[in-house]
Amino acid sequence: MISTVAVFAKSWDGKDLAGAVYAMTNATTDNEIVIFNRDDEGLLTKAGSISTGGTGSGGGLDPLGSQGSLVLSADHRWLFAINAGSNEISVLRVLPSGLKLVDKVDSGGIFPVSLTVFHNLVYVLNAGTSPNITGFYLSHRGQLIPLDDSTRLLGSGGFAQVGFDPQGETLVVTDKANNKILVYSVGHSGLPAMNPVISPSNGLVPFGFIFDERGHLLVAEAGSGAVSSYNILYNNTLKVISPSVANGQAATCWIGANQRGNVFTANTGSQNIASYKLTARNGKLALRNATAGFGNRPIDLAITVNGRFLYALDPANGGIDMFQIEPNGSLIDLGTLAGGLSIFAQGIAAR
Repeated sequence: MISTVAVFAKSWDGKDLAGAVYAMTNATTDNEIVIFNRDDEGLLTKAGSISTGGTGSGGGLDPLGSQGSLVLSADHRWLFAINAGSNEISVLRVLPSGLKLVDKVDSGGIFPVSLTVFHNLVYVLNAGTSPNITGFYLSHRGQLIPLDDSTRLLGSGGFAQVGFDPQGETLVVTDKANNKILVYSVGHSGLPAMNPVISPSNGLVPFGFIFDERGHLLVAEAGSGAVSSYNILYNNTLKVISPSVANGQAATCWIGANQRGNVFTANTGSQNIASYKLTARNGKLALRNATAGFGNRPIDLAITVNGRFLYALDPANGGIDMFQIEPNGSLIDLGTLAGGLSIFAQGIAAR
């Protein structure tokens, strides 16, 4: 049901294949990606790290204030990381033995915080001075080539995420400071419209978001402690489907889901994870469990391609919270793996 995890990974005998989870240190001295091997039971083992070639922002908890700072391509060949301290994007090749840095480019702005990928198009959200989105073409060798005339200034605001819809026809940006959601049409050339269509968020502080495969937009609302779902209409305005489905928790910032319609939010202020049920045919949301899982300060979420395991980056304890997702959407706590991560770590991706 959810486009970002719509592919199943199975071995010849039907068992779940092992994979990997990646987390970003966001360190000011040398930004690194920490690699965790995943077994078929969902348990992680730290396997090493690799430099992005750039520097992170450092700071306190959630210094980037974003979702999507570390993302995998749909085919899992490439891992993209932002370097908020050096204003760069790094591309790493995913190998059976780990990762290999293949490119590093200027982000086209100041303080990049979020990335999105659709086929060979990559867009970055630069949230610092003169906030903008800027596009790149991804070559078959993993090189990022700036797209001429792709930069769009966003104006004043506090921007949390940029993301493509499942067809690559629109780019969405959340403005948490002004409670707005920006939608850009994307042309055949890969360039966004000169100006976005701006709609009010149904709830307060729209932060992270995802799409299901039918194009319904699901937005986590940090200020409301809720999730709203929307249709993007033909004129790029938003029509609310489920308005601010509250979970009663604090700082509902990050959101993820699997193909079975199980939706999860990280509620950092309440130190827990909430679960929702998404109805595929109409995009309606219902709260399942406001406290489906617990952590110290869970932030970024990642779900494996087979939809069976959920991982939360938990910088307050320096590690990764591990959960198994049951068919009914409940979570089985698999424990927390110590990863040696600092409080300013941000970004997680899983396969």
